[in-house]
Amino acid sequence: MLTIGQMNQEIMKRIQQYGLTIDCGIDGSTDATVAIIAEAPGDRERVLKMPLVGGSGKVLWDTVRKYGINRRNTYITNVVKKQLLGSGDTKERVDDGDFANYSAILQWELSQLPNLKYILCLGNFALQAITGYKGINTYRGSVFPVQLRQAYNDKEVVTRDVQVLATYNPAAVLRNPSNELMFKFDMGRLNELVTGKFEQRDVEAIINPTFGEAMAYIEKMRQSPNPVGLDIETSSGETICIGLSDNIYNAMCINFRDANSNRFTVKQEMQLWVAIQRLVKDPNVRLVMQNGMYDASWLWFKDRVKITSFWFDTMLAHHTLYPTLPHNLGFLVSQYTNHPFYKDEGKIWKETGDIDAEWRYNAKDVCLMLEAQQKMLKELEAQQMDEFFFSHVMTVQPHLVDMTVHGVKIDTDLKEKIVVDMRAKIKVMKEQYYDMVASATGDPDYRPNPNSPKQMAELFFKRLKLVGRGQATDKENRRRMRDHPRTPDDCVALLNHIDELAEEQKFVSTYAEMSIDDDGRVRCEYKQMGVVKAPGRLSSSSTGWGTGSNLQNQPARSHEMFVADEGYEFSYFDLSQAEARVVGWLAPIPSWISDFERARTEGGFDCHRSLAAQMFNMDYNDTPTEDIGPDGKHTKRYIAKRCRHGLNYRMMPDRLATTLHVPYAEAEYLWHLYHKINPELQEWWNKTVAEVKANRSLFTPYGRRWILLEQFSDEATESIIAFRPQSTIGDKVTRIIRLCHSDPDWPRGLARVALNIHDALIALNHISVGPVVRAIMKKHAEEPIIIKGYDGVERELIIPADLKVSVPDEHGTHRWSNMQKVK
Repeated sequence: MLTIGQMNQEIMKRIQQYGLTIDCGIDGSTDATVAIIAEAPGDRERVLKMPLVGGSGKVLWDTVRKYGINRRNTYITNVVKKQLLGSGDTKERVDDGDFANYSAILQWELSQLPNLKYILCLGNFALQAITGYKGINTYRGSVFPVQLRQAYNDKEVVTRDVQVLATYNPAAVLRNPSNELMFKFDMGRLNELVTGKFEQRDVEAIINPTFGEAMAYIEKMRQSPNPVGLDIETSSGETICIGLSDNIYNAMCINFRDANSNRFTVKQEMQLWVAIQRLVKDPNVRLVMQNGMYDASWLWFKDRVKITSFWFDTMLAHHTLYPTLPHNLGFLVSQYTNHPFYKDEGKIWKETGDIDAEWRYNAKDVCLMLEAQQKMLKELEAQQMDEFFFSHVMTVQPHLVDMTVHGVKIDTDLKEKIVVDMRAKIKVMKEQYYDMVASATGDPDYRPNPNSPKQMAELFFKRLKLVGRGQATDKENRRRMRDHPRTPDDCVALLNHIDELAEEQKFVSTYAEMSIDDDGRVRCEYKQMGVVKAPGRLSSSSTGWGTGSNLQNQPARSHEMFVADEGYEFSYFDLSQAEARVVGWLAPIPSWISDFERARTEGGFDCHRSLAAQMFNMDYNDTPTEDIGPDGKHTKRYIAKRCRHGLNYRMMPDRLATTLHVPYAEAEYLWHLYHKINPELQEWWNKTVAEVKANRSLFTPYGRRWILLEQFSDEATESIIAFRPQSTIGDKVTRIIRLCHSDPDWPRGLARVALNIHDALIALNHISVGPVVRAIMKKHAEEPIIIKGYDGVERELIIPADLKVSVPDEHGTHRWSNMQKVK
């Protein structure tokens, strides 16, 4: 066995033979059972000629020290032995040939360690050099069996089995603190390996069952006292298989096809779907899914199988526990099981033609999902988050599935007309744009593509010599160029035209041309975990089958395309200044509480006018009632309103200047003015940050938790401050959906909540039950929230709901665009 010194000398010889560079040697012990492989040396490693002695090393050794792992009992090396200069995208690249040579030297190093059993790969280079895999974000947390070549002499080559654990390079933890928790988790797994506590098992996949076997298994699942996992795989718009299991060891994949044809007769397949429907509607079945929104909405829309036995969604459970971490099944498997990354197996059959690989993959999904579910349930209970998860998160899911599947009717003739008219308008606008470019540049043959950032940068900065911030060509920098005092009038007009053209193109491509389903309805998938910075707020996107769009951000001019079914109308409510009210109660700000309560109880009182009066030292009756004055400029009321919407969450003067389109000096003045009359805001910020530092978590009045998983940083402060107001309102809105549909007086079959527009909901109801529907919506929307302010006092907050109802147009059609207020 060579000593570390002898190994270093031999490595130097091999480096010279390959013509490579070495800035750092090796360290540790050659009789170690654990080898730790980093990517390349940093500054301090280059100076001291030893691996993992800088900041990255400190992260590593501080983490593993508690497991008895240290420099003395491990072998420590780098894949690449030279320092790579630069950082991020500018970091020096390693030639493929050099990498192969460095990897060969590494293989020789490992062959000289007689007791080696475990390898810790830190980062992409180490992962690739040892396993051949690429993508540390994909494979981190995975343990792989690897055979190492071991040459005893020139004639004899044998292999040795070792276990390889992949994780982040500690430098990635320093750059991105959100990786810290996963890194620590992986180091715990290293300890399990070394102490012999790590166990790995595979899943038994029952595939290609006969009709009788499949029917018997479905019934067995229905009778099982255990939670039942369900997962589907889809392709070409069809459900190709459904996986089921009630344990973590084996699962059946009921595949409806093989490589060449359908496996069942039409009658048999119908009987299978009936049995599956009986299973997923049985109230005694506790169904477990991963991203159940997708599976449930797909099965209902495509196969007419409606799931009602919602019990546990692993994606939503993990989001409830750790909202800032990834929630895909691959990540959950790496966190909660010992199974290595396997999600690429779902693609193998398309490359190899072995379709059975898809069925085995589906079965594996089900069992590993159940294993993750078992451990997450224990975490939910231990962290006292189970009641919130089951009573709120999971009870909302079926209602969101309902909203997704039913969708909203579209006036297809009007939609097509809008598309045709807008395309013609855009064509004219593009020609006007080219004329304006020719006039501004003096070059009639110059026709830069308005959709090409590269060509627009040439136009703005080389041809027109405009001044913005850097070389960006986005809307914000176009505003800076437009506002610059040296920008000529013809360039101002050109920039305005480019903004209008971009807006029209976006309207056509994103909204007017959005795809609708064959039944003439548009749909979206609502996601409970869609807003990273505000857990609980819904986001929306196209459906799992590829149609629809984000229906929450539809511009006003697209609303006329949305129509009610015959005999139906739209009923709408909007929570009035919801987040600002929550801030006022949390901080607490006495003047806001007084104004908001006066507005709620008296009617006609304008909180924004009152704020403007305070900011600008005016009498309330002298403040403007509108946002735009007779001169076409923004009024003091508008400025006060925008300050309230932006400055509550630590927005600074530079962003306020952008929001209000005012010079920085004016924004700075308004910033100080706003906080001068609302000193409670900064005190609330400070107390919230102090609470996070002390407890590493925050809770909303409804029980949702935000948890700090890494070291506190100032960059996270804005999200920390915004969490309670934004997530409180997010959960309140989804709670209203559930309460309305569950209300005993809700006219079932004649009404349903159809759309979520952030703090507003739109119901589709038969005209005959409209007053009842709106009364129920208002009742639940104005349900009090008990908020404990930072003064320790609990106060009841009632957020008023402004009601509207659609009125028929001249043809008797109810449109989203035709809404009027109702009491």
